[in-house]
Amino acid sequence: MIEPRTASVCAGMLRLNVTLWGDPAAPPVLLLHGLRDHSRSWDWTANALADRYFLIAPDLRGHGDSDWTELEGYALSSYVLDLADIAAAFGLERYAIVGHSLGGALGLRLAAAFPDKVAAVSGVECIEMPLVREERAKPVPYPARLRQWIDQRQANRARTRSGYATLAEARARMLREQQLLDAETIDHLLAHAMRRDGTGAWHWKFDPGTLPRPPFDQFGREQDQILEAVECPVLLQYGDAGWVPMPPPERMARLRNHRVIPFPGGTHWLHHEQRGKFIRCVSDFLDLEYRNPPNA
Repeated sequence: MIEPRTASVCAGMLRLNVTLWGDPAAPPVLLLHGLRDHSRSWDWTANALADRYFLIAPDLRGHGDSDWTELEGYALSSYVLDLADIAAAFGLERYAIVGHSLGGALGLRLAAAFPDKVAAVSGVECIEMPLVREERAKPVPYPARLRQWIDQRQANRARTRSGYATLAEARARMLREQQLLDAETIDHLLAHAMRRDGTGAWHWKFDPGTLPRPPFDQFGREQDQILEAVECPVLLQYGDAGWVPMPPPERMARLRNHRVIPFPGGTHWLHHEQRGKFIRCVSDFLDLEYRNPPNA
């Protein structure tokens, strides 16, 4: 693999770690990882694209080697602000986005807010966050959601992180949770996902405070407005063997210029489980819609 470069970007008071591949003079592409993940999850994809694109993969706030923030600082809007700061730091006037899960959802928000800057978005299972699916299945009044979020935050503050005595224990957990990933992929992801504390215990790098979604973060109405505001071509990838369903047709219809590529047998980590197909799809999409757009 090509060994990437790293850089730091100041986003307000936070230092964000950014991983880079390719020639900075080439067309830029933001690679946005999902929840509990890190930028080095994109190594395989970036290696396949680095001959013709400038790849910029940040560790999102609270993830990887980027700073953590206060427990109230993980709203979707805060992540999007960070991405706008990163784009400004690299002087990006026009760029594409490839995102997984949370990363894809952030990419769509950035495209909705900055249609003059985002030229194309490719996303893995990223249209609806769990909060939206839960709201559709069983609406909960705002006061109850607020109470639940406060309870979760207070529990997180009180929780102590025991960690793992050895990396082998963490590896065993990943193998249990990601049974479709090969051992080489697990080992690579794990190498960039863990840090050791002063006692010798191993911990995941992500902040547990990133997990509970704020009660004001997203509702179906806002999601529809986001999709309606996206002007660029969008490529979506969905598996049929995981826990993330396709959004309802009436929601997808709001995204004016999109196509969906199914991954039979795939779950949520399509960019690892079916890496060859994923990279071909993304590469073809970027080459056609971004690097050599048909109407250029």
